Order: sequence, then structure tokens, then C-alpha cells
Amino acid sequence: MTTRVRLGLTSPAGAPGRDGTMTGPGPPGHEPLVSVVLPTFNRAGLLGRAIQSVLDQTYRTLELLVVDDGSTDDTAAVVVRIADDRLRYLPQPANRGQAAARNEGVRRARGEFVSFQDSDDVWLPDRLARLMAAFATAGPRIGVVYSDMLRVWRDGRVTYHRSPTMVRGRLLDAEARFYQAYGLGIQATVMRRRCLEWAGGFNERLHCFEDLDLFMRLQRRYDFLHVEAPLTEYHQSSGVSDQMRNECRARQWLLLRYGLALAFESPAFVRRELRHVRECRR
Repeated sequence: MTTRVRLGLTSPAGAPGRDGTMTGPGPPGHEPLVSVVLPTFNRAGLLGRAIQSVLDQTYRTLELLVVDDGSTDDTAAVVVRIADDRLRYLPQPANRGQAAARNEGVRRARGEFVSFQDSDDVWLPDRLARLMAAFATAGPRIGVVYSDMLRVWRDGRVTYHRSPTMVRGRLLDAEARFYQAYGLGIQATVMRRRCLEWAGGFNERLHCFEDLDLFMRLQRRYDFLHVEAPLTEYHQSSGVSDQMRNECRARQWLLLRYGLALAFESPAFVRRELRHVRECRR
């Protein structure tokens, strides 16, 4: 059963109709507020760079909510040293994981649109401007706009990461033989706030693939628009993505949640995933 989180989003602009189509982002000349949610846990050494890359955006109508998920290092000191009225610091009493931290940030957000930054990544200066420009000309069913990324490896190498093609109503990529949304980083996206509310936010029971699960829910109802340019630097570092046990549990949960739809698309994929889950749980 999906954990649906009440996010309390009330902005009337960009609200979906009964058929899933969207109203526009506002009157001509209106620059919508984008709420950027940045969860962090004990990343004081990298956090300042991630924050500054958001505040340095050429698209100025934004707020940045740094959700401190119970850090015990110098995270608070890093944030308070940055003087910018668009920055809001939200310390949490305990560490609950990225999904809970992101949901808390969205609950406190004021914008019509929501975007996400990770505490070790870097946005290129025109990232928001280009994604919001795409929204301005997008069709009424577009709920998410996303870009490609530059992957920065631990040894300093930089490679181009092309985000996947997202087709509404489809869960699997036949060519990749895996989830269609796999490889789409949450830090590469901007989404309409009301779409995120409809989807129920992030599943706080997952500690891996929580963004994949969200995209799978969103693509059932909304179209995704791909801006084919690398607008985010994804820096490889240790974190939840390295936790194999959490990945195994997440893949098992995805099979339980979407099993029938997955079997309809590809029985072979379901059999393969079941074998993988059994092996990784040994």
C-alpha cells in the first residue's frame, strides 16, 4: 500500500482539472515562484557549494528551503553564514531520511512550482531559467520538466548523463529492460506543485528509489518534458545510493506495489526482478 503524505499545498495556480490538464502558471509577464527543497544530513563540507549554486541562478524568483535532517556536524553554521533573504533553514529534531525531509520542505514551501537540490550537487547558473522557460511554452498536460546532467566522478572525470525518455502510462523501458524512470535524478526536475500533491509526495518508508517511485506515480497522469541539455552537476559521493540493503528492499516494494502493471508490460522483467530480490536478501 502506498504511503500518501498530506502536503497541504493550496496554491490555485497550476492546479489540475479532473482530466489531469493544468491551468497556466499565471498571467503574461508573471514569473512564478519556485520553491527549491534541499534536504541535508551531515554534509557541512559540501553544503555551501550546493546552496550557492541555487542562489546564483539567473532565475531570481525562488526560495530555498534547507531541511536539516538532524545533522550533528556544522551544518547550521554553514547555513547561517549565508546572507540571502530567499534562504530558509528548517532544522529537524531527528534524522528521518531524505523522503521525510523533502516532504517537510514541500509542506513549508510557498511556490507554484517545486524543484529539488541535493546537498552535494551543483546547478548550472541557467538551470531554472531554462526549465521554467520550457514550462511557459509547454502543453496543458505537462507536470514535470527535466534536463540531462553532468556526472562528476570521485576521480574527477566528467561524463554526460542523458536522462531517460518518459512516456506517460508506461513503467518500463523496453530497450533498457528496466524501469523507465530509472536514471532520472530528482535534482534534474521542476514540477508543478499541485501535481506533487496529487501524487502524495515521497514515500517515507523507502530509503532508496523514493524518487523513482514518485516518478512512477506522476507518469500515470502527467506528461514529462525533456530539456536535452546538462543543467545539473551530479557529484558521486557516499550516501543512501550506496546502501545495497535499502536498494534491495526498495526493489521488493516496487514489485509489490506495481506488480500487476509490470507483469502486463513484461512478465520476463517481473521474473528477473523476483530472482534479484531473492538473491540480494540472502
